[in-house]
Amino acid sequence: MNDSPLILCSTARLARSLRNLHARNLAAEQKQWQPLSAFTLNGWLDGQLEEALLCGDIAPDEVPRGRLSNAQERLLWEQAIESTLKDLDTAPLFDMTGLATAAQEANRLLIEWNLSLDSDDMAEETRQFLLWRQRFQHLCKQGGWLEAVRYSSWQVQCVEQGLLALPAHVALAGFDRISPLQQRLFDALRAQGSSVERHLLAHEAPQSVCRVELNDQDAECRAAVAWVQQQLARNPAARLAIVVPELNVLREKLAALLDEALQPETVTPLLAQSSRRYDFSLGVPLSTRPVVAAALNLLRFGMQRQAVPQAEISALLHNPYWSAAYTEADARAQLDAMMREWLPLTLKTQRFQNFVQKALTGEKALPLAALDRDLQALLKHCEMHSGRQLPSVWAGVFVTALQQARWPGERSPSSHEYQARQSFEKALQALADLDPLTGAVNAPDALRRLSQLCKEQIFQPEAQDMPQLQVLGMLEAAAGPLDAMWVMGMNDHVWPPAPNPNPLLPAALQRAAATPNADSRVQMAFARAIHQRLLASAAEIVFSSALKDGERMLRCSPLLHDIPLAGADSPLFSTLFCTLAETLATAAPSRLHVLEDSRAPAVQEGEHVAGGTGLLKAQAICPAWAFYQYRLHARALKSPVNGLDAMERGTLVHGVLEHFWQDRRSDELREMPAAVLQSAVSAAAAKALDDFNAQHDAALSAAFIALEHDRLCKLALAWITEVELQRPLDFAVTAREQEVKLAIEGIAIRLVIDRVDTLEDGRLVLIDYKTGNRNDFKNWADQRISEPQLPIYAAFVLAMSEAEKSEVAAVCYAQVRIDKSGFIGVAREADLLQGPLVLDESRGRRVFDAAAFPDWASLLQHWKDSISAVARELKAGEAAIRFEDEKQLAYCEVLPLLRLPERQLQFERPELISGLMQEAG
Repeated sequence: MNDSPLILCSTARLARSLRNLHARNLAAEQKQWQPLSAFTLNGWLDGQLEEALLCGDIAPDEVPRGRLSNAQERLLWEQAIESTLKDLDTAPLFDMTGLATAAQEANRLLIEWNLSLDSDDMAEETRQFLLWRQRFQHLCKQGGWLEAVRYSSWQVQCVEQGLLALPAHVALAGFDRISPLQQRLFDALRAQGSSVERHLLAHEAPQSVCRVELNDQDAECRAAVAWVQQQLARNPAARLAIVVPELNVLREKLAALLDEALQPETVTPLLAQSSRRYDFSLGVPLSTRPVVAAALNLLRFGMQRQAVPQAEISALLHNPYWSAAYTEADARAQLDAMMREWLPLTLKTQRFQNFVQKALTGEKALPLAALDRDLQALLKHCEMHSGRQLPSVWAGVFVTALQQARWPGERSPSSHEYQARQSFEKALQALADLDPLTGAVNAPDALRRLSQLCKEQIFQPEAQDMPQLQVLGMLEAAAGPLDAMWVMGMNDHVWPPAPNPNPLLPAALQRAAATPNADSRVQMAFARAIHQRLLASAAEIVFSSALKDGERMLRCSPLLHDIPLAGADSPLFSTLFCTLAETLATAAPSRLHVLEDSRAPAVQEGEHVAGGTGLLKAQAICPAWAFYQYRLHARALKSPVNGLDAMERGTLVHGVLEHFWQDRRSDELREMPAAVLQSAVSAAAAKALDDFNAQHDAALSAAFIALEHDRLCKLALAWITEVELQRPLDFAVTAREQEVKLAIEGIAIRLVIDRVDTLEDGRLVLIDYKTGNRNDFKNWADQRISEPQLPIYAAFVLAMSEAEKSEVAAVCYAQVRIDKSGFIGVAREADLLQGPLVLDESRGRRVFDAAAFPDWASLLQHWKDSISAVARELKAGEAAIRFEDEKQLAYCEVLPLLRLPERQLQFERPELISGLMQEAG
C-alpha cells in the first residue's frame, strides 16, 4: 500500500489548481519537491489500472476491449434508436441527437444510482427507452465495448477485488454530492485498508458574510467588478473569486468588464490573448475558438457542392487564420467590397474562384496571388475526394485540405491558439476513432461529426500562473481559502436550480432515489450543500441578487433570507462610455474644452471632388454626409441579393426605354399597330438584358431572363400606351441617357439626364425616370434643394449651351410603375403634360409660392442660386452635422459617422450645451 496521500477531486480543474497551489507554496522554500497526487476519480482509476496491467496483476484479456467515449456512446445510442424507429412513418420527425442524449443520461442514472425499473407500472416513454437500451447493449456486446459508466463500475469492482494498488490515505475534495457508485468506491477503499476523509478546501466555519440587492443583472456585474477593484486596492496580493450560477450566459459581459477594469491594455490586438489577472473555471466549446472555427469553415467551404451564402465567403476573406491573411489584408477587403456589389447572395465555390482570378487582372488588379493559389489548392484537393469513406480517411483528407489552404495562417500562433490547435488535432483523432461505429460515411456526415466533436469538447487554455481572481460556476470549488468572494445571481428562479428529471425514467423512481435534478427537494438539498461550502470559502463573502429583469420583479433566493443586508450601497464599475457620459452631464462648463469640428479643409484649386449630383444632394441634406462620403470616400458595403436589387431593376427599365425611343417620334408611335409596338418593346427589353449581362460577372440564367423580359415588356408597354400615347402634344426624344460635365462654383459635376423631349414648338421637357414610389419634387422650392439633378440641367446646362436656345417648358419625374404611373413635377403652363403642377395654377402655388416665384424665370433663377450656394458651401469646407429631417438620411451610407445618438444626448441636455456654448463664446 502506497503511503503517499492521494487527493481525489470532483473536477479536473480543481485537481490542476491543487497541484499548482502546492507547487507555488513549495517553490519559495525548496528547489525540488514531490508533486501533489491530486487527480479526478476517473483519472486516478485509469492510472492504477494501467499500472496493474504493467505489473501483471490483471491479465490483458480480463480488460474490456474498449471504453466508449462520450461521442462514441451517443452515436451508438443514435444507431440503436434509429433501428428501433425505422419502421415508423414519423421517424424523420424525431430529434435523434436529443433522444440519444436523454437515453445516454437515463442509462447512466440506472447504473450509477442503482435504479430498478418496475415493469408493471411503466410509461410508454420508459418502455421505448428499454427497447433502445436492449438494442444498445446488443451493439456494445457485438463490438466488445463498455459505456463510460459501466466501465467505471468495472473499475470499482477491481478495487473491491484488491487488484489495484491503493494509497494508505485518500482525501476527497470538492464533492458536493456523492452518487451510489462513488460511495461504493469509497467503501471499497476503506474495506481494503485505506483511510478516506474530506480534504478541507476552505475555512472550518462560516466567515463574515452579507448580501446586497442591485437593480438588475447588469448592475450586479458592474458591482462585482467594482468590488474586485476595491479589494485589490486594499490588498494587491488578495486571492479573490466571483461565483456565478449562470456563468455561461454572463461570461462575455464579465470578461469585457474585467478587462476594462483590470487590464485595459488588452483591448489592443497585440495583447488580446495575453495572460489575465483572472481566470474562468468554465471553458468554451472548442468550435468557438477562432482558429478552430476558421478550420471548420474552410472545410465546409471546400467540401460544399451547393451554393454558399456570400456572408460565409466574406467571413473567410477577413479571417486571419489561412493563406496570406495579413500580407493581403487590404486587397481581401477590397475584394469583399467588390463581391458584395457584383455577386449574388449565394454562389458556387467555382464562381467565387473565377471572381478572384478576374480581380487579379485589369487596370485595378488586386495583389491576391497567395489567395488565388491557396484557394485553388483547397478546392482542387476537396474535389478529388467524394463518395463514402471511413472517418479516419476523412480525418486525413481534412488535415491535407487545411494544409493546402495554409491554415492556421502566416503568423506564429499565440499560446491559446497553439493549445486550441492541439485540441483540434484530438478532435480529428476522435473522428478517426468512429470507424468501427459508423463505417464509411460521406463528406458532409464526416464534417458534421467533426463539428459536433469540436462543439462538445470544452476548451480551457492552461494558465501559466494561478490568477488572483477566479470566476467560478456554482459547482466549482476553489483550491484553498480565499481572502474574499462575491456570489452573484442569487435569485429564486436561478438558485436553487429548477428540477429537470430525465423524461425517459419514472419521475417517482428518480425522486425516491434522490437522483440529480429529480425534484425541488433534491435541488434544495443540493443547493444547501453548496451554500455551506461557499460560506466557508473565504474570509469575506458578499451575496448579491437582482431586483428586476426588464419589467419583471425578482426575489432573492430563499437561501439568503438569514443573511443580513449590507448597510451601504455597492458602487458600480463605470465603463469608459459611462464615465464620459457622466462627466459631460456633471462637469462644469469651465472644465470642458469645446472644439469646433464642423469645418473641413476648403477644396483647393485643382482638387477633384467626384460624386456628381449626389455630392450636391448630400451637401444640401447634411454637409457632414457630403464630406465623409465624397471627400473622405467613406462608403457603406453593399448588401448582396439573389437576382436583381431595386437599383438594378431600375437600370433595366432605363435601358428598355432608352433603346425603345431611339430614332422614334410620338406621331410615329400613334400610327404603329399594336403587334408592331409589342415587338419593338420586346426587342428593346432583350437589348437591355444583353447590355446588363455584358457588364456583370456572370450572365443571368435563361429562366430568369425570360421572367425579367416579361416583366420589363409589361411595364414598358403599360407606360407607353397609358401615359406616353396620351400626351396632348407631339414630341421627339432628342436626348437619351445624355452625359454632361460642368463646373458649378469650381466644383466639377457629372450628371446623366435620362431623357429630353422636344415639343412641336421647340420647347423642352426634361424627364428623369423613377421606378420607386417616393419621388419628391416639392423640395425644388426649398432653399436647399435635396434632389438637384433636373434643376441643375435646367438652370445650368441649358443656360450655358450656346447651341441650345430652346426654353424649358416642364421639369418632371416619369414614374414608371404598374400601380401608379405618370408624370409629376412642375410645368410652365397647362396642357403640356398630364400630372405635373402648373406653376401659375392654384395647385402649383401651394408648392411654389407666388411671392418667391412670380414667374418661370424666377424659378430657374432660384434653382441656380440655391445650387450655387450649396456648391460654395461645399468648396469652403462646410461639414457640419446639420439636417432638417432625419428621414432624409435614409440612404446615407455614412450614418454611423454622423454620431446621431450623441446628438440626441445633446438635445436631451440642453442646459449642458447652452453652458458649453456660453463658455466657448
